[in-house]
Amino acid sequence: MDRWYWTDSSMMPGEVAKYSCACKRLYDGDDRTSYEDGHLSITNVRLMWKHPSQSKSLGLSLALVVLVEEETGGFLSSAKLVIHLSPRPPEQPDGPVGKSSNAHIKLAIRQSDLQTSLSQLQAVLSDRAWVSSSFRNLSLNHPTRGNAPKAPRAGILGIERALEAKQQAANESISSAFEDLKQLMVQAKDMVALSHNIAARIKEQGHDSSSDETTQFRSCLLSLGIDDPVTRDAVGSTNEYHKKLANEISSALTIPVQEAGGVMLLSEVYCRINRARGMQLLSPEDVANACSLMKNSKYPLNLHAFESGVQVLQLSSLSTAKLVKETRDLLENECGGRDGFGEGRWRGVSAGEVARLAGLPLMLAKERLLLCEREGAVLRDESNQGLNFYPNYFDALEA
Repeated sequence: MDRWYWTDSSMMPGEVAKYSCACKRLYDGDDRTSYEDGHLSITNVRLMWKHPSQSKSLGLSLALVVLVEEETGGFLSSAKLVIHLSPRPPEQPDGPVGKSSNAHIKLAIRQSDLQTSLSQLQAVLSDRAWVSSSFRNLSLNHPTRGNAPKAPRAGILGIERALEAKQQAANESISSAFEDLKQLMVQAKDMVALSHNIAARIKEQGHDSSSDETTQFRSCLLSLGIDDPVTRDAVGSTNEYHKKLANEISSALTIPVQEAGGVMLLSEVYCRINRARGMQLLSPEDVANACSLMKNSKYPLNLHAFESGVQVLQLSSLSTAKLVKETRDLLENECGGRDGFGEGRWRGVSAGEVARLAGLPLMLAKERLLLCEREGAVLRDESNQGLNFYPNYFDALEA
């Protein structure tokens, strides 16, 4: 802001207005200033900003401009012109700020005016009207000082300094962000410990809490995720790492698998466990290797692969016979059952309907129907209307 200076609103001899638009706010670097709701004018030699209630304007010589960039607006931020500037010349008149450590300013404008104002500003910077003979004896900093020397122009060194300052500011922002993230992780551990203490108290005084309150609090605990996830660096051995990871997956997903009907796709297992672990993400290979160890161990979950190659994590207590029976019962209820013959209710059921009725992914519903077909519990009817399934009653026919 120390490059702006106070001036009247009149044009200098030879000065031509090129473009004007509303300017919501002036920024000193990335910091907001109190100069807001004004009007921006771009001439062939300077920028001028004026508030409707003020008689004077703020002027900025285009000879000081090193680089111009655009910053598009977001949901809560307006579009901006970012202007990098060379140092303030010593002969410049007084302005709103005596000294500033920032080497750039920002002009907050409407998104609809951003491209036009940027192109107009770049055009006048290319023309460099302030170096022509008509302006050599005029100060661009103050219209009444005819013999003041003109401001120095920035060359390659000025551009390099502006880019270096911008890079340094970006590095400082990144470092600050990581410091905030570390602090957040520390606070998250404290919150998890606190939640465990509260959960223990609820368990001790369960009769004092309603079932709705308990359910709501448990859902909040689940959203916190895993408080101490297993890491390869902490364990060391790959085999031991996968064993501990299998135990973690089993502990974290047993209840979700039960709520999903006893079966969960391995792809969904991968997404859920990574969501629970937060920053300590797992690779698909680590998840698959850990789940494969559940097959020969005493875990409430185990890995099962269908003949098509689809892999799922299912409850160890869920047998094939039980799965087939549940699917067949569902089809009998929807197709009409044994009493549905001749009543107009007999119809086939598609994999999509089974997915909807059982609350399963479509792929998993189809795999269940194909498993029942291989076990002889259901029959298929494939036609131009699609693939439908019926309960198999042929075994009940009399010879």
